[in-house]
Amino acid sequence: MLERWNPTVKAFTVLVCVILLSFEYLVSLNLLVLAVCLLLLVFCSRVSLKKIGVILLPACVAAFGLFVMGLYYARGGSTQTVDMSSLSVRAAMSQNLYTALQLATRLLAYAGLGILFALSTEGDFFIASLLHQCRLPPKFAYGILAAFHLMPGMAREYAQVRTAFAVRGLKMGPLSMRPVFTMLVNSVRWSESIAMAMESKGFCGEAPRTYYTVPRVHWYDLAAAALMVGGVVLGMLFLNL
Repeated sequence: MLERWNPTVKAFTVLVCVILLSFEYLVSLNLLVLAVCLLLLVFCSRVSLKKIGVILLPACVAAFGLFVMGLYYARGGSTQTVDMSSLSVRAAMSQNLYTALQLATRLLAYAGLGILFALSTEGDFFIASLLHQCRLPPKFAYGILAAFHLMPGMAREYAQVRTAFAVRGLKMGPLSMRPVFTMLVNSVRWSESIAMAMESKGFCGEAPRTYYTVPRVHWYDLAAAALMVGGVVLGMLFLNL
C-alpha cells in the first residue's frame, strides 16, 4: 500500500523523478510516468477514482492550455507560416505539434507525481516522518500541525460569518473581504489560545520527549524508491533510442 511508504522517502523519490524528467522532452516517457502514477493510485491505495478525477481535472485543463499555446506560438510558429508552400507549412505545424505535446505531457507527468504523493500521504504521518527522518525541530513540526488542523475550523468560521452577515441584512459579493477579515481575526485568537495551551502543558522544543508515532525507514521503502527512480532512468535510456 502506498500509505505505508515512508513519506520522507516518497517525497525525495518524487523530487528526484521530477528533476530527471526536467532533462528530457520525451512524450512517451511523460505519458508512461502519468499512467504508472494513476495505476498505482487505483490499485495500490485507498483513494477513490472520483477524488483522483477531481484533482486531475485542473491539471488536464492547464495541459490543454499549454498544448494550444505550444501549437500556435512555439518556436515562432506564426512567422514560419509566411511561406505559402504547403511543405513548409506542414513542417512548421508538425514541429509545433510535437513541441505542444512535450509541454502538455510534461505538465501531466508532474501532476501525476504530485497527485501520487498528495493523495497517498497523511499529513500527520508526513510531519512525523520529517520530525524523525529529517530532524525537523519539534516547534516547527507542531506549529505546522496546529495550522493544518485549524484549516477546517477556519472554513466553518467563514461560513458562520457569512451567515451572520446575511441575518443582519448585509449584502456581500462572493469576493467580499469582510467575512475573510473577521475569520482571520478569530483565527489569530485561536492560534494564541493554542500557543498558551502548549506552553501550559510544558511543551518545549529542546527537551527530550516521547512520541506516539515514530516512522521508520524499512527496506521496502528504499526498494520502492529505487524501483521508481530506476524505471524513470531506464525510460530515459531506452525510449530515447
